[in-house]
Amino acid sequence: MTRFRRLGLGVIDQGLSSLSNVLFLVAAARVAGVDEFGTVSFAYALFAFGMAVQRSSLGLLVSLAAGGGRPPPVVLSVGWAAAVAALGVVLGVTIGDGGSLAYYVLVGACLVVYPQDLLRYGAIAERRADRAVVSDGAWFAVTLGLLVATVAGLEVDVTTMTLTWVLGGGGAALVVMLASRRSGERSSGSRWLRDHAGELRVLGPDALLACLAPLVLAAVMTSYMTLGDVAAVRGAGTLLGPAAVLFSALPAVMVPELVRVLGDDRARLAAAQAAVMSVLVLAWAVCLALVPQSIGEQVLGETWMVSRAILPWVVLEQVVWALASGPISLLSSYRRWRMLLAIRTGYLVAVACALTLTVGSGNLVWVMAGMVAAATANGVALLLASRRLTRGATSAAATTGSRSTD
Repeated sequence: MTRFRRLGLGVIDQGLSSLSNVLFLVAAARVAGVDEFGTVSFAYALFAFGMAVQRSSLGLLVSLAAGGGRPPPVVLSVGWAAAVAALGVVLGVTIGDGGSLAYYVLVGACLVVYPQDLLRYGAIAERRADRAVVSDGAWFAVTLGLLVATVAGLEVDVTTMTLTWVLGGGGAALVVMLASRRSGERSSGSRWLRDHAGELRVLGPDALLACLAPLVLAAVMTSYMTLGDVAAVRGAGTLLGPAAVLFSALPAVMVPELVRVLGDDRARLAAAQAAVMSVLVLAWAVCLALVPQSIGEQVLGETWMVSRAILPWVVLEQVVWALASGPISLLSSYRRWRMLLAIRTGYLVAVACALTLTVGSGNLVWVMAGMVAAATANGVALLLASRRLTRGATSAAATTGSRSTD
């Protein structure tokens, strides 16, 4: 398989995976009220948090170790999924589940989807992206069927829809990935963990801190504001789903390719990635601004209006993260885990300060403005760190070149 085809299939697979999540939220919003969708959104925030942590730690290491002959340790993914599901049950009891069984179905989805996601990361790293595309294609077909059913007027409650999405879609995707594994592809999770213990001691906390902010935001708003506010934030995020497709393609596709590029070209590629992504986010935001209200209500139902009100702030935050994606990829390609961990810690502190100052107002716009400010501070720190790294790498290369000349 050529590099161009491999990259193309990898991006297509990431797109199908992300669109399955986006379309599920759209379908749920069409049949649920604002408060009920807020409950589903809170469960999805926890589900997405666990997924993002896995992708930024286990998934990233599997991607960077392409060709190493080690299959992804599925047992570690199952253990992580069980931990996230247990946390979801505790949060449902303490913070509230909105009286909806869909909350617990979506929390339980971790046990099905997380192993499938790690297996497809391994397939892409092993240059078998076509298997991953088939797996996520099956899931996408089920999700699209659910959306078409709501458009056709079929009465489906949120719990039934969620159960179908998890077992029918995610279950089919997992079966495809398990069936496509090569014979003898079994490895010890404890052995893999020992081999990567040094990296995971830093990369694991870094992934947790990097992905914790959206979950903290949802939990704080659920406790001190309303489920309608949670639904508004998740609805706005759903509208920007195509932009999320770009972000999800980075760990499995872009970063491994960036590692193969050396010298100044690596920094230029990272800068180009950040610029293109930010432009595409802005272009999609302009398209959303031109959508008539009647069409918007067909997409998100009652959630459309509350999400539209805060969409500019969510777009601005996405642009900031798009610009920061270049430095993040650059630092990851050099395996600067400790540097990233320090910056992530600072970002979480900034998020805590922003929420402390804004949640008491009860104004969702102020809350989102605070999140944009925290993301901006994080982006500046990442930019300074990447420039320092680039200057250091350039100086080292120049020194090596002068010595070889002498």
